[in-house]
Amino acid sequence: MEFVFSGKNPDASVAFASFPAMHTVLEMVMANVPEQRARDIAASVERLVLDIESKLGRHSADQVFARINASGGHSAVAVDEEVYSILQLCEVFRKNTCGYFDISALSPVRTVPAYRLENDGKKVCLNGEDVVLDAGGFGKGYALDRVRSLLVESGVSDAMLNFGDSSVLGLGRHPYGDGWRAGTAGGGSTFLLKDSAISVSGLSAGEVPHIVDPATGEMVDNGGPVVVEGRSAFICEVLSTALYAAPREMRERVAGRFEGYIFKVV
Repeated sequence: MEFVFSGKNPDASVAFASFPAMHTVLEMVMANVPEQRARDIAASVERLVLDIESKLGRHSADQVFARINASGGHSAVAVDEEVYSILQLCEVFRKNTCGYFDISALSPVRTVPAYRLENDGKKVCLNGEDVVLDAGGFGKGYALDRVRSLLVESGVSDAMLNFGDSSVLGLGRHPYGDGWRAGTAGGGSTFLLKDSAISVSGLSAGEVPHIVDPATGEMVDNGGPVVVEGRSAFICEVLSTALYAAPREMRERVAGRFEGYIFKVV
């Protein structure tokens, strides 16, 4: 972890921390937190995020999503309460986005629903041997919401979190402003975040398509990136993923199901 502390201004000390996670980097700024306390909190944040990654990752055999995928639907896989709740929410979000958010979108053969949950013993069973569950469309946002809760419980009232430049959360206010300013790639838009988040999904100039249309299994190139702003970073990422995958004429309909969340194309 990289950690830098500045107490040059006694009225506005600032701590910066960053570490790699989920194939990118999480950057965090905390204001008005004593240095040692900030170090301890940053270490706790890193442990939390890496623990979440160990559950939501699918590329290492010891990660929970990897174990679920490896089961091929031949047996139910026991999971903890957190993963069980995440899978419940992901199915709700799939339905509420008309299917354009689907954590099984990378599967070679579409299966709907892709999995079933067994409450007895908290187990999940895939509904097809080719089903692939992937957290790429929500993992960073989910982690940011968990980190926000940790910061609040730790007494931090002012902080900004940037996860890979695609999921950003502002807590409280900047030392010299009313909120935290976050911009999108290329400088297309700026958002003032105060106890809110944004998520950016889609293609910037020169990027390779990486979001899949769950209905067709094909990579999507639906114009400029979609930015969603709202209270929960988790929901912002779910919705930005869904809106970019959805046909343009469907976007207002899908977004209208999420009160308190707004989107724009940048």
